[in-house]
Amino acid sequence: MKTNFILIFTFLTGTVSPIFGKKPESTWRTLLDDHANCVTWVSVTVRLEISAGGRSMPPQEQKLEALGTIIAEDGLTVLSLNRVDPTANILSRIRSPGASVNVNYTEVMLLMQDGTEVPAKLLLKDVDLDLAFVLPIKERKEEYKEVIFSPVPPQASDTKNPLILDEVVSIGKLKQTLYRQSTLRRGWVNAVITKPRQYFVIENTAPGTPVFNKNGNWLGVVVYKMVGGRPSEVVTLPASDVLEIAEQVRTRTQ
Repeated sequence: MKTNFILIFTFLTGTVSPIFGKKPESTWRTLLDDHANCVTWVSVTVRLEISAGGRSMPPQEQKLEALGTIIAEDGLTVLSLNRVDPTANILSRIRSPGASVNVNYTEVMLLMQDGTEVPAKLLLKDVDLDLAFVLPIKERKEEYKEVIFSPVPPQASDTKNPLILDEVVSIGKLKQTLYRQSTLRRGWVNAVITKPRQYFVIENTAPGTPVFNKNGNWLGVVVYKMVGGRPSEVVTLPASDVLEIAEQVRTRTQ
């Protein structure tokens, strides 16, 4: 009789009784407690050389910050390239045929939660996938010898692709003005794209951050979908793709 009452109540109100399914909030809070520092701010200083209409402009220097996801114990970090490379933004403003932008990275730092600045180098820029990989400089280990990197939890072997309307969460960090406090962003899957490349279209995410399903399993990293060399929509690239490219990065740099 009690079960029938609950079923009728659910049908009439459109709500789901908590006894039929555990909500993911506790799993996500535990995920944040254990793995908040798999997300870090990355600071880069770039020297820009711009030419347009047959003229070269005086070199400029910019300092940029972006969120990145640490994917290995040696500090290898992946982030959205467009967050640390202003090329596409500059070209969209110049609108001059033949214009070019040359970006040189004069300084790269991982900004750890305790205030330590870890010197790093840019290993690879993948313009098509909007990925940049950054690795701490081993030769300068003395400057960050106390740092222990906290990589994103490895993807579970039984992790399935999300379905439309699945609830997910992403880990992020606030800016320095709010003490780089760790955050959780709750979102939901709007679409799953399978061809020509797999992407998850997920609401309420920020480029460079990792996304997890209701069980706390890592699904991917947020990037921009590139169209004609320019960023368009915000999407999530599957974790398997990120790790595959990271392995290629390591092979090239050995």
